Amino acid sequence: MITFDLFDKIINAIKEQDKVDQDVSDALELICDSWVMFNTKNKKYEVLGELLKAVMQDDGDWVGWWLYEDVKKVCWVKKKKIDLSTTKKLYDFLLKNIEEKAKKK
Repeated sequence: MITFDLFDKIINAIKEQDKVDQDVSDALELICDSWVMFNTKNKKYEVLGELLKAVMQDDGDWVGWWLYEDVKKVCWVKKKKIDLSTTKKLYDFLLKNIEEKAKKK
């Protein structure tokens, strides 16, 4: 388990780096004859995402969905609409899932 502050810092750092990578890709496309996808196979960020999933016991890949899917951050679980629009709401949702798993054991 990690604190919300650390969770938030990691999520935001990943998002900021993705934005930088996209900006570099866009700049490179101005001088290239093809599409550029800069830093898409960065092992550090791939492993950091896996570490977050493991620490938060994220079996449903909610962290990956939250980071990389360009959709409204709302999901439905057991016919209940859940707002995951902020890192705090995502963190609380993951904590609740951890608690529910612990109760089932």
